[in-house]
Amino acid sequence: WEQQWSVLALDAAAAEANIIAARSRIWEAIKAERERRSQYGGYKAAGKWFHSDTFSRSQQIGLVIMGANIPAGLQWKTMDGSFIEMTPALAQQVFQAAAAQDGAIFQHAEQLRSWVDETPDPEVIDITSGWPETFGGV
Repeated sequence: WEQQWSVLALDAAAAEANIIAARSRIWEAIKAERERRSQYGGYKAAGKWFHSDTFSRSQQIGLVIMGANIPAGLQWKTMDGSFIEMTPALAQQVFQAAAAQDGAIFQHAEQLRSWVDETPDPEVIDITSGWPETFGGV
């Protein structure tokens, strides 16, 4: 038995279709990574990491709305399992940290998208590096 391989060049249209498909697939992977980091990566305020999932975000917005009416001595659990006293000032810091983290994650995803769209070989772009810091490297 003998096996032989023939290597044939793709025509330009097929090659372009492959690049378009690769860019689309990689963009979907970037969006999934962006979403994962936004939902589970947390954000840091007052030296502590706070949960960033949708439910936690709604609670945090509630704290901002409560302002000075946050119950005195309210203990808030952070991502490392420790507690911190929630205050109106801390609620504002958490809210601002969330906005900053969301913006940084979104900006990095868009930068990756740009690189993927600009390169003739989108597979060479490392979409796993350069993201903003998250809790536990999530």
